[in-house]
Amino acid sequence: MLMITSLTIGNFRGIPKLKLTNLGQINVVVGRNNAGKSSVIEALAVSIAGVNGENDLLQEVLTKILTWRGWFGKNSITSLFYHDQLVADINFVAGNTLFSFEIRKHGNIMDLLDGEFKLDEDTLRRIGLGKFAVIPITVKAGPLKKTYLVLINAEFPEDGELLTIFSTSDNVYPIEMPLRFLTPFDITSHGFIEKVHSWAFKEKRLKSAFSLIKEGYPEFQNLSPLPENNTSVMYVDVQWAKKAVPYYTMGDGFKTLAAMALTVSSLKNGYLLIDSAEAFHHPKSLRVVAKTLLKGAKENNVQVFLTTHSLELIDILLEEGLKENIDGRIIYMKREGGKVEASIETFEESQELRETLGLDLRG
Repeated sequence: MLMITSLTIGNFRGIPKLKLTNLGQINVVVGRNNAGKSSVIEALAVSIAGVNGENDLLQEVLTKILTWRGWFGKNSITSLFYHDQLVADINFVAGNTLFSFEIRKHGNIMDLLDGEFKLDEDTLRRIGLGKFAVIPITVKAGPLKKTYLVLINAEFPEDGELLTIFSTSDNVYPIEMPLRFLTPFDITSHGFIEKVHSWAFKEKRLKSAFSLIKEGYPEFQNLSPLPENNTSVMYVDVQWAKKAVPYYTMGDGFKTLAAMALTVSSLKNGYLLIDSAEAFHHPKSLRVVAKTLLKGAKENNVQVFLTTHSLELIDILLEEGLKENIDGRIIYMKREGGKVEASIETFEESQELRETLGLDLRG
């Protein structure tokens, strides 16, 4: 994994301008509502996905960004840009390479269509009728460049994909940047646990994931998808039940922990981004999830970025992170007079900042 050491965001979502430097392996983004925490996670997600050069991954991430806070047609597309700005740019440094990511709200689309991209007549007609919003995305890494053309259904699609993405054939950079981008909706949605179970199975990491789950829930024994009604349904084997029980009947704390353990165990040399990491947890569950994240990240060489409003989770991450000698950061974000600002402290330096957070997040 190439550690991301700095991040610069301009005119993306609610952030007019922000620069973060000296990032660590575990980065905890905190602050009041509307401080820009989720925008930081989303900016990283969309740019890492773009660098990977996989249309499917970028499509998944962009769809999540557009719909996670609610899909409301053309306004959702406009919300990718700060106020009336026409260009959003995201830059990050990983290793010794600067990766640049640019999204344009408007541009000479016909030049792109006549040059790099060849679309069928029906698609061109629908663009002309305003059925699709078209956003060009450019990713650069050193002398290399890749261009995406994102067609977004500007209405309220009842069927089919929200996004269609075309791209030039060249890769941005000859490396892989494995990415997992999670929201509370993902973790509790139907089918997600089956997906992350398959990730861990393919990487031969189920044993590692199960050991993490057992640390929080000693009664847990096994997790397995079983055929049922022409599909696969996840079942949980626990000591107190006479037979395996459906995963979806378990409590939200267990479900979130299981999904997190499988995700972090299946991801090696990559990036785990989590929005609202404290969702669905009681205090005991928070500690288990924090330890799972820290241990999994350390074992698998994963860089983590997460947002939280929970002082309890912050305290646990600081306590357990210092025990594990984790290179961690607390990123405290504030919005003042339209500007977004951030202070960054190492876990060792965060005690004084923690007192400020207590007053701010509880205020």
